[in-house]
Amino acid sequence: MRNNMLGTMTKFRLALIQLMVSPLKANNLNRIGTLVKEAASRGAKIVSLPECFNSPYGTKYFRENAERIPGESTKVLSETAKEFGVYLIGGSIPEEDNGKVYNSCTVFAPDGSMLLKYRKVYFL
Repeated sequence: MRNNMLGTMTKFRLALIQLMVSPLKANNLNRIGTLVKEAASRGAKIVSLPECFNSPYGTKYFRENAERIPGESTKVLSETAKEFGVYLIGGSIPEEDNGKVYNSCTVFAPDGSMLLKYRKVYFL
């Protein structure tokens, strides 16, 4: 609950999703829609995915699963946020940029637009 500019209280529901990550990126991305749909159906307006939701966590997996942003995973996040009309926090994914790999978090608006990208750590 927070105060808005008019001084009245505003409530919203936040969903924190946990999932058992598969070694196959496609499997993980396919599950996102189902999980976000369930959260939205329960009234969530903001949905947060876990760190490295699209691939196993560990430096030995980052380079092989790294992708550019925008890319495959962020396309799924954008479409999912728009389909269910939620703010979607993309936990993090391994991002490749100019030969370097970062642990990057993206956030999408209910219209599917990317609001921000934050590079948490440079890995490799």
